[in-house]
Amino acid sequence: MKPANHSNLISQFLAARRCSTPILAIQTADPAATIAAVSAAVNGDAPKIEWDCVRGFTGRNKISRDAIKDCLGNTDDTIANPPLALVLAAKLSPETVLFIHLANRWMQEPGWVQACWLLRDLFKQDRRTLVLLGPTIKLPSELAGDVIVLDEPLPDAEQLRAIVSEQFEAAGEDQEFCQATGWEVRATEQIPSAVEALQGLPAFQAEQVTAMALRRDGLDLDSLWDSKRKQIEQTPGLRVWRGQDSFSKIGGCETIKGFLSKIMHGKSAPSAIVFIDEIEKAMGGSGDSSGTSLDQLGVILSYMQDHDATGVIFVGAAGVAKSAIAKAAGSEIGIPTVQLDLGACKSKWIGDSENQIRNALKVITATSNGKSLWIATCNGIAALPPELRRRFTLGTWFFDLPDVAERDAIWELYIRALIEAGRSGGLQIPQSAGWTGAEIKQCCDLAWRLDCTLEEAAQFVVPISRSAPDALARLRNGADGRFLSASYTGVYLSDQTRSLNMDANTSQRKHTFE
Repeated sequence: MKPANHSNLISQFLAARRCSTPILAIQTADPAATIAAVSAAVNGDAPKIEWDCVRGFTGRNKISRDAIKDCLGNTDDTIANPPLALVLAAKLSPETVLFIHLANRWMQEPGWVQACWLLRDLFKQDRRTLVLLGPTIKLPSELAGDVIVLDEPLPDAEQLRAIVSEQFEAAGEDQEFCQATGWEVRATEQIPSAVEALQGLPAFQAEQVTAMALRRDGLDLDSLWDSKRKQIEQTPGLRVWRGQDSFSKIGGCETIKGFLSKIMHGKSAPSAIVFIDEIEKAMGGSGDSSGTSLDQLGVILSYMQDHDATGVIFVGAAGVAKSAIAKAAGSEIGIPTVQLDLGACKSKWIGDSENQIRNALKVITATSNGKSLWIATCNGIAALPPELRRRFTLGTWFFDLPDVAERDAIWELYIRALIEAGRSGGLQIPQSAGWTGAEIKQCCDLAWRLDCTLEEAAQFVVPISRSAPDALARLRNGADGRFLSASYTGVYLSDQTRSLNMDANTSQRKHTFE
């Protein structure tokens, strides 16, 4: 595999070397590639040494191996004693770069932390560098002021294109593999789709899944996407929505569907949807006793500002299609919808929540190639911090209960599904004023499960307009004249406000006529 482009990381590393920074931590998903890139950039006469808990000290060249022998002799006792590795590192020659694998695992051990701290002044004197490697680095408070943390980004589109092209070239050299005609043409045509499917994966994994997806007639793109979903979901708090629903399969809410369609086909079209469901539950108040919500809020605010990310907030009662539209937005134009679960990013350990949300955002950046559209849903917006609401510059949209026309459209969708499932009778629409789309779906599902008519199934449905009328009224009053309507153009107006406006307009027309 060709080395990925580490130019930004290397420039930061060399700058740290020039000013004799003694301890660096690099967050990387591919330590082998990181070590190779850093070693290649460092002066060739400087020893480059690795340590891990299986092999102990290993040298990358003869100078390094000689340095290890001078330091340790013929016996390496550090495998069973990780702090001893840092104690012995004090004997390494000037200019040495020492890479420590799995450093994130050792940082909870007091002896290891103390040994690491003792190297700070020694290494600074003669331009030695201790490099701590791990997928995520959470520094203990004792080292927080002494260690500079660098972050290796995941491969961008250009780097992924090189990886895919290399795999195609390797396959093209296998004459037996390429018996089918037109291999090179198909391979070339598939590169853009392959790059899109691989965004968000580390370089090594991108190479491996591409190789496994090669077929005699080209790449199995479905296999690439499946590998990508599985990899992304290894990140705490992230899940890729696998549904295939589109806007055409959701009744009502035509205004917001049209608005999102224009955004996604516009001049700054996103490459991924970031979906946060019930955001008020994770962010409400932003002041829990552990401070985790506050940490996450700060990280998200900084991220959205730094990456020029924006989005929409959907407000409304449960079952009015907020989540359905958010999930369908990605499949509408063939981009991934990545669900960000802020609760799953939280940890009881200080600093972990912030690290986990940063790691999730790193994956989101790579998956979207830096172009993401955020969609957050909530059942009540009062608890959301104002500074967070301001980041969603494309508007706050209110989803009311569907009107008559919207209910008819929703019934039509679900009745058609019943007919496709083999139902031929008992499909007369029951009285459903005040029902949400979810309640209409529930009624149709009950009719199928109970093998009864829709009118009979309706007896087992209690709409939210009956079960929680006060909560619904509060939502409507809070949105009245303040939020955009998901169903019609312009600001949402409650029935009472619209009635008053109509009366006022009628009075004005009469006055003008007189």
